[in-house]
Amino acid sequence: MTFPHDPHDRLPRGDKNRRLSLGASREDLADAAGITVEQLHDYEHTQPDRHFSFAVARRVGEALERLEATRTPLVSNGPVPTDAAE
Repeated sequence: MTFPHDPHDRLPRGDKNRRLSLGASREDLADAAGITVEQLHDYEHTQPDRHFSFAVARRVGEALERLEATRTPLVSNGPVPTDAAE
């Protein structure tokens, strides 16, 4: 299960920061997510008041979770949130 659980709650710019903190290129993440580099670029550059593809968001979230499980971040993003707040 990804964080956040609902793709509607994803923050494209936050996902970009997660990718950068892992030292993953756009090509790395797009390949891991099974999407094109252009789809990833469009997703990561979505403005806060714009809509994005929830299918792409779900795939990006899942790929980030897999990468975070196998790579050491270059930057600390703090602790992983728990479900206690729900």
